[in-house]
Amino acid sequence: MNTFLKAQIDNMINTQNVFETSCEMAAVQDDGVIDKKEDKALQKLKKATADYIKVLQSIKY
Repeated sequence: MNTFLKAQIDNMINTQNVFETSCEMAAVQDDGVIDKKEDKALQKLKKATADYIKVLQSIKY
């Protein structure tokens, strides 16, 4: 097992989790409420992030 490759994959997974949280905070920041459009965008971002993390986790190193 390449520990450096594993570290990079783990780092990217953590980065994606931070990205998701940052997007949620950004949606609330302008008016304090997540409206329907923002919620729809957040749901798409969450799905994309989850799919990406799933692929990263499936990589055998």
